[in-house]
Amino acid sequence: MSAQAAAPLRAEFLDSYPSHPAHMSPLGLFTFYRTYSRFLPGEKRRETWKETCTRVVNYNVGLERAHREKSALPVDEAWLRQEAEALFDSMFNLRQFVSGRSLWIAGTQVAEDYPMANFNCSFTSIARWEDLGELFYLLMLGSGVGFKTTPDLAAGMAPIRTQARLILSDYRPVEVDYRLERTDVRVLDNGFAKIYVGDSKEGWRDALLAYFSLLTQAEHEHIHTIKVSFNSVRPKGERLKTFGGTASGPEPLREMFAGFDAALKNRIDPSLAPIEVDSRGYGRVRPIHILDMANLIGANVVAGGVRRTAEIALFVAGDLELLFAKYAINGFWKEEHFQQHERVKAQLRALDIPLPGWFDQVGERRFDAQVNGDQPFNPGRQNIGHRRLSNNSIVFTQKPSLAFLRLVFQMIQLDGEPGFINLEEMGRRRENAQGINPCAEILLDNKQQCNLTTVNLAAFATDQGFDEEGALKAQALSARAGLRMTLVDLELPEWDFIHKRDRLTGCSLTGVMDAIGAWPSQRQEKLLARLAQQARQTAAQYAAKLRIQSPLLVTTVKPEGTLSLVAGGVSPGLHDAHAPFFIRRVRISADDALAKVALVHGWPIHPEVGTPDNKLEHARTLVIDFPVRSGALRTKEDVPALAQLERYLMFQRSYTDHNSSNTITVRPEEWAGLAQAIADHWDDFAGVSFLALDGGTYQLAPYEAITREQYEQLRDRAMPFDPRVLQLYEGTGLSELDGEDPDCATGGCPAR
Repeated sequence: MSAQAAAPLRAEFLDSYPSHPAHMSPLGLFTFYRTYSRFLPGEKRRETWKETCTRVVNYNVGLERAHREKSALPVDEAWLRQEAEALFDSMFNLRQFVSGRSLWIAGTQVAEDYPMANFNCSFTSIARWEDLGELFYLLMLGSGVGFKTTPDLAAGMAPIRTQARLILSDYRPVEVDYRLERTDVRVLDNGFAKIYVGDSKEGWRDALLAYFSLLTQAEHEHIHTIKVSFNSVRPKGERLKTFGGTASGPEPLREMFAGFDAALKNRIDPSLAPIEVDSRGYGRVRPIHILDMANLIGANVVAGGVRRTAEIALFVAGDLELLFAKYAINGFWKEEHFQQHERVKAQLRALDIPLPGWFDQVGERRFDAQVNGDQPFNPGRQNIGHRRLSNNSIVFTQKPSLAFLRLVFQMIQLDGEPGFINLEEMGRRRENAQGINPCAEILLDNKQQCNLTTVNLAAFATDQGFDEEGALKAQALSARAGLRMTLVDLELPEWDFIHKRDRLTGCSLTGVMDAIGAWPSQRQEKLLARLAQQARQTAAQYAAKLRIQSPLLVTTVKPEGTLSLVAGGVSPGLHDAHAPFFIRRVRISADDALAKVALVHGWPIHPEVGTPDNKLEHARTLVIDFPVRSGALRTKEDVPALAQLERYLMFQRSYTDHNSSNTITVRPEEWAGLAQAIADHWDDFAGVSFLALDGGTYQLAPYEAITREQYEQLRDRAMPFDPRVLQLYEGTGLSELDGEDPDCATGGCPAR
């Protein structure tokens, strides 16, 4: 029985609610319609916030009904109705949220056909070629994927033939009725094999698995040429009926296969040592080849012509090929970059780490006024752009030396990477921790997913004080909503087993600093501890009621980028607000119906930087200004890096079972002390990100501080959002969540 079969929310209850709450800001409504509102073909419009909350709550609470009926447990109709009404009211009024994935997927046929599409977070170790197929499948479903590749894991993979010829057939699309849905493989006696790619997610995955099989299985050793036909792949721009969005056509898939062939033949990065092969042509790949392949897969996952993939790659500290995988990928464009490059070089020499062959070449200063004015530049390394698809982080299983930490921080100042995580501390939090999701807030075993929920603490802070009991009630609802997601049967058996063994939840918080940032730290810790206890106790009691395993881990803090915008621009996750009053800028395609809505409503709109003649009519991307009042007494400009680290450690002590996703912003003078601070707190540290705090300004920045007077002028000048105007311009109803959750896209923390 599906979760939607019997809706617990009754019409007479819903009739008392408008389409959206009166306090939902234009920024919140715009973000909702851009991101989570599904198109209703019969009515030729997108869902209202009320309709989305109804769909999501009916699905989520309906999971308990389906579980009870499957398990022959009694169904308490009054309880289901009471739970659904409480969760709906809290979500509708922006006090809490289910995951962004659930807001988009829950209650649709996709949730039934592809249950794993419900889950934000995934992790897998790449120990078999089939694991890359699973990574491909999960990315196509919109889940962010963490993956680990180490010399030991790579050595255990089946040897692969590197010199087989690959032919990518010219594209001649066939009519819809003649398209293959599943991939077909034909092996010929003359040493040729042909892969006919099926036009489905399973078809694309199986085409990749067939390619690996032909190159690794002894029975196919006679195959010297592999030909791939893409004729069943629907043309670029054709509407996708199941997941929504538009087809990307065959080109990304062609690029992926061509990239795999180039990786095996050492044509991507000729500075690498080639794969050593035996007398039969078989070789063993190294982690750098797995990284390239995983990134090529990520680059192939395209939604509506937009690449939207979230990956994080985990590697061991001694793997120098991965340590330098993305170094100088963006080039150097000012003198400070070259000076920082020299500091990295000095640190490498101090540690007796050999310099890559290209290292001095990328450090050569070039001058060309037409390219970079009077500033020196170097375009950096070429042909490795696909490596931008993952954030790369070192996995430490024991405390590194202070000198090595200093090297890592020198590299972070230049390229923002590598990140690093403390697997030893993760192992203390859960014994079988193997990795993390792309935003690093969930501790996962191999082949595991997690779905997250959020309580917006800012919604409980009023002029009369903080409504602690209200926040605790919302946290209990959050814990139960998260636990119900563990009742979903996953379509991949190994993943389903781990999913039901651990029953992970991720009860997160947002708007924290807006709500309690001015409190003394002891009072903050006391509230966080109460919220954590509420989540854990509720989850354990509810699990007993459902007769399932109690969750192994319950609480987390995720970045909360997009949902914080839906809530009106509250401070995301545990981060500080940008300013007491600020402009939050949102970018959107000029062709989107919402862009026309913004124009009609009179919202401040700019053409994207670089638009010809700086005119709106020439812009492909528009930038819309939304005024936000945070009420924050402290902002990220006011909080030193070490104080931000201490806040992270406080959350780890008081609230979080998994990890607290946190991007620490660092001033130039603060970098020197960070390595020592991390070393001092190593045993309490699981993993955070570090980002240079740029005190300068640049055009149309995502955030811009303004005065109260400017805020009030902008607020009063614009019309309130009217969804009826959107319906006039609505066409296809595309959403950002036709692909990856924007909170996770490219693996970067959206709070950045």
